[in-house]
Amino acid sequence: MQQHLLHTPKLIGGILFILMSLGFSACEKTTEADCPEACASSNLQHVKRVLLIGIDGCRSDALQAANTPNIDKLIANSRYSYTLDRGNTDTWSGAGWSTMLTGVWPAKHGVKDDLYVGKNYGAYPHFLCRVKEASDCYKTASIVHYAAINDEIATPCNADALRDYDEDKRVKEAVTNYLNDCDLDVIFTHFDDVDHAGHSRGFHPSIPEYIDAIEQVDTYLEPILEAVYEREATNNEDWLIIVSTDHGGTIEGTHGDQNNNVEVTRVFGIFRTKNTVNPGGLRYSPELVDIVPTIFNHLGIPINNTWNLDGVGVAL
Repeated sequence: MQQHLLHTPKLIGGILFILMSLGFSACEKTTEADCPEACASSNLQHVKRVLLIGIDGCRSDALQAANTPNIDKLIANSRYSYTLDRGNTDTWSGAGWSTMLTGVWPAKHGVKDDLYVGKNYGAYPHFLCRVKEASDCYKTASIVHYAAINDEIATPCNADALRDYDEDKRVKEAVTNYLNDCDLDVIFTHFDDVDHAGHSRGFHPSIPEYIDAIEQVDTYLEPILEAVYEREATNNEDWLIIVSTDHGGTIEGTHGDQNNNVEVTRVFGIFRTKNTVNPGGLRYSPELVDIVPTIFNHLGIPINNTWNLDGVGVAL
């Protein structure tokens, strides 16, 4: 549809991945959980746990327009904002996910686009690295559709599960299996089909295919969220669930180099714990960099000043 789409590195990588997949379908990755062994020497009770959900390329106004009963149920017990600020610089996916997962802006983590040239994850690592540094007894996972998140950002973090898949449905299956079968403390998961629909048809609430993609992801979230609710009911766990995105997009199907376009830079953030105080809309607009410190605060991991994070935790 858009002639410039082939210049998007993320899309080029996706096309190459699909072409390669056609030749290796017999080696399809399993979605069965490979559960890590518990840390026998740990006295950590791990009541506090985290599920961070990323819906790539999901605009706030489109999320509000879509029929999303599972996200609506989550929002009813959450603090949330439809005007979360993902920053007005470097509106590519690689930059956006790097910002969300490190808790610092591109000026620090170094990623300006989808090529990851200049990445500075040694100084500003994925938050899963910080969790493992706090205690290796935390069991962590990153289960994604966009493989570069794991290949570029999460790989150094010694996560107990690193999985990437070529479709959102399989991401859903894997996350659900890990929640039902294993004892993980922190999970990041990423869905990409909304972004694909935005690029092919346009990012806008008036576009049926884009709304359909959001509604499909909502159905995928149902077994994931139900598994968390069941764990809380039976295991006395308290899960922080965060749902957000890396960027919005334009009706023309773009988001890169749209640094001053609020349709791209204004997104959403949903923050829920088992006992969220005063659920409802936040009276201010948090930022994408606030997600990481919110996670650390929930887990009780002290934030070291030397980490030089750019965000502050959302009060829940």
